[in-house]
This record gives sequence, structure tokens and C-alpha cells, in this order.
Amino acid sequence: MNEKTPVIPNQWVQAPVSDEIDLRELVLVLWRQKVLILLVSGIFAGAGIAYALLAPQVWVSQAEIKLPTLKEVGSLELHINQLMNAQVPATAFTSFDKKALYVDFVDNFNSFNNKRQFLVERGYLDAKATKSGITDSKGKRMLLKAMVEGINAKASDKLREDITLSFAAETAEDAKLLLEQYITFIQQQESSAKGNELNTIWQNRIKTLQTQFDSVKVDTLKMLQDDILRTEYSLRISRAAGLEAPIQNLQDQGSLAIDLGARALAEKLKVLKEIKNPEFLNPTLSGLRLQLGSLQAIKLQDLPFQSFSYLSSPNEPLSRDKPKRPLVVALATLLGAILGVGIVLMRHAFRRPEQV
Repeated sequence: MNEKTPVIPNQWVQAPVSDEIDLRELVLVLWRQKVLILLVSGIFAGAGIAYALLAPQVWVSQAEIKLPTLKEVGSLELHINQLMNAQVPATAFTSFDKKALYVDFVDNFNSFNNKRQFLVERGYLDAKATKSGITDSKGKRMLLKAMVEGINAKASDKLREDITLSFAAETAEDAKLLLEQYITFIQQQESSAKGNELNTIWQNRIKTLQTQFDSVKVDTLKMLQDDILRTEYSLRISRAAGLEAPIQNLQDQGSLAIDLGARALAEKLKVLKEIKNPEFLNPTLSGLRLQLGSLQAIKLQDLPFQSFSYLSSPNEPLSRDKPKRPLVVALATLLGAILGVGIVLMRHAFRRPEQV
């Protein structure tokens, strides 16, 4: 060996760095630090349990509805048939079709204004705000938005017309009660609106017929006066011509019929002046009067109806919708375990050389 070649001690020689991960070593590290991992997991599990127990509960009551049958809209159909029998055109009742009533109910159920009106007028918004300690207007608006989002009507299947109605509340009993009340609230609005619409159709038809009757009556009386005047002129001409008896084949009479003779024209004039009822001269007036009488005899009462039929009525939910307590605790525990493992691995990765 050359005396000039230095000898390097073995302990000074740095071992080559391996990029490979020793899984056995990591498992041993995790096992040695299992208490820390369990501690972090326990803390998160406790927080999850606390949240699951203290978080506001949400219970959702549901009802399933379908198109109404004749049983639900029988009273409405009765009024419509009465009006149609009184010669009201069937085209006036297109919005009273069963499908139209059903769609209108669902749209009004989902209306934000109707939801807000129900929650405000019944005092539910103020009660919830007081319970939550909310006093400012912005906070109440946010609370209203959250409460409104818990009221829904949506199709359970796009291929079917069945609709699921739902209402969310803090207890199962409240959810069922509020859903029943809101359904009644919307149906009362529907009954009132359709009753007013039916009454408007009825009143407008009466006004239309009354206008026609008055117009035809005026025209008939005018025709009567014209006929009296023509008869007077014809009578004067007949007397001047010395035509007392009817004459056949008299030509060129113009608008004044003198062929009846003076005696017949005098009697005709007497009869025309005795006529007081214009319906005697124009049968159209009689038809209009009968229609008016039929319409005016109809009594449109506020008979209740229902825009839908139940497949399942509002029920008291058997389980809460939120929070899902087992799921919350499980996710919190899992998150704690992941965080604990992460802490152990980070400490192991940044350990000092003397700790190796």
C-alpha cells in the first residue's frame, strides 16, 4: 500500500441513501405511537358526538299525491255543469281541468311567497327566531331562507305524475303538523281563487247576456215604432185612394203596403199600438231572457274541493333527516385517526439524526 494514500475510518463513510420506503419501519413507528393516534381519534370522536347531540335536528314529514278524482272535485264539477247548462261556453273552464288544478296546486305549494306568508302569518318564523336568539332583520331573512328550503313538492319519478310533498321541522310531531297545515293553507287559497274565478265567469256571462238582451230589445222597439209609422202612412194613402178592402195584385207599393186596404190597416195599426211586450215580436228576446233567468237562478256556494288525491297522507317520520349521528361520529373518528397518523408520520419524517 502506498504510504501517501490516506485511510478513511469506516464510521466516517456515509451509507448510501435509499429512496425506498420501509413499510415495516412505518408500521412499527405507528404502533409505537398508537397512544397518540388513539388520543387524537378520541378527541375528534368526542367532538363528533357533541356535534351530533347538540346540532339542531331536522325531521322531514312527507305525503304523496296524484291527480284528483271526481270525488275530490265533485262540488266544483257541479257548479261548472250548472253554468254549462245555462249556455256558458265550455272554453271558459279550461283552467278547471283536473290536470290544471293539480299543476296549479303544486306550483303554489312551491311558491316562495306562499311559503313566506305561511311562516310569517302563523308566527312560526318569529318563534324560531326567538328560540335561536335572532333579532336582526338580516338574520331573520337568512333563517326564513333556511326554513323555506325545507318545504318542497317534487316528482318522485319523471315518468309519473305523482308528487312528494315534504316539510322539515325540529321534531317529528312538528313536521307532520306543519305539513298538514301548509297543505290546508295552499288548498284554501286554491279554493278561494277558483271560487272567485268561477264567480267572475258567472257574472261576466250575465253582463254579456244582459247587454245582448238590452240591445235586441231596443232594436225590436225601434222596429215596432217604424212599423207603426209605416202603417199610419199606408192607412192615409189607402183612405186617400179610396181603398177600403184588400186588393190583390197591386203593383209598385214601395215600402208602404196599401194592398191590405184601409180597414185592415186601421186594425193593424190598433194592434201594433197595443203591443207592449217586445218579446212578442222577436223570439230572440225570449231565448235571451230564459238564459238570463237560468244564470241568475244559480247559487254559487263556497263548496270545498281538493286539487289532488292522496297516495299517502302526511306521516310522522320515524328517523331524523339531519344530523345522521352515527355517520357524523364515524366520519369524525376517521378524520381524527387520519390526522393522528399524519402527525406521527410527520414527526418521524422530520426527526433529528441522533433520534435515528
